[in-house]
Amino acid sequence: NTNISEDCLYLNIWVPQKLRLRHKGSELPSNEKSNGLPLLVWIYGGGFMSGTATLDVYDADIMAVTSSVIIASMQYRVGAFGFLYLNKHFTNSEEAPGNMGLWDQALALRWLRDNAAAFGGDPELITIFGESAGGSSVSLHLISPVTRGLVRRGILQSGTLNAPWSYMTGEKANEVAKILVDDCGCNSTMLQENPARVMACMRSVDAKTISVQQWNSYWGILGFPSAPTIDGIFLPKHPLDLLREADFTDTEI
Repeated sequence: NTNISEDCLYLNIWVPQKLRLRHKGSELPSNEKSNGLPLLVWIYGGGFMSGTATLDVYDADIMAVTSSVIIASMQYRVGAFGFLYLNKHFTNSEEAPGNMGLWDQALALRWLRDNAAAFGGDPELITIFGESAGGSSVSLHLISPVTRGLVRRGILQSGTLNAPWSYMTGEKANEVAKILVDDCGCNSTMLQENPARVMACMRSVDAKTISVQQWNSYWGILGFPSAPTIDGIFLPKHPLDLLREADFTDTEI
């Protein structure tokens, strides 16, 4: 129900004006804070296969003003565009590394932290929250060595890192990717001999075709064909192993 484009990586930011409102006879607190306002950063859900920050239900106008808080929401790549994993076929290459959607989110979080003061925010008071895939993303950011420490607070709604659909092994993600390659007419058997040729073929495929064909790998119940991948970098090991290590001190959930 919104326009679809590969030109999608944008942030929305709602900053309340410095004023006082009255609602049903009660004066709401001013948003003037000496160290800046707290930030709430929304990550949308959709099983890592769909979703957008531009839905009407995610409009944060009223919440920002009445709660005296800055709200931000981010776009990130989903489906094969955000999680295609064929990295085992490439040496020293960023071709199809998987987890591009999580890196999109990480870039947005870093930008918000680094620039919070410019729009009246406190970089030390950032809370990320999300539902479904968004909730899972929140939990992964809190334990990943790439992003833990960027923010200290997270709100998980519906999705968490221990949901079976919230992560994939590299082996599973690679098999799913090979199915998509074949369904797009790009011959996965060539990956061993000439992976660059396969990627060139995939780049020539219409984005809508990829969006449709990727669903051929859906299986069982909530068996989404795209998910955060245990890639050795963003997720260096199984999420539950990272959780057991508890290397995320001062985190508030």
